[in-house]
Amino acid sequence: MTCQRCDGLMVSERICDLQGLSSDLCVDGYRCLLCGNVVDATILENRRQSAEALQLLAGSSTRVMELAVG
Repeated sequence: MTCQRCDGLMVSERICDLQGLSSDLCVDGYRCLLCGNVVDATILENRRQSAEALQLLAGSSTRVMELAVG
């Protein structure tokens, strides 16, 4: 797996929340050996939802502009 930030090597890692702030104490994820970027299933899901929301906003802005011009 390649890091999205720096194209470095991502390695599998067990990430533990020692402060107990999340619902899961430990999760499996990936950490970049070069920049330290961390990715797990929750991060990927949040990024996917953000991207979908941006696409919806971009689509509605285009439609509003089409109605205004057209």
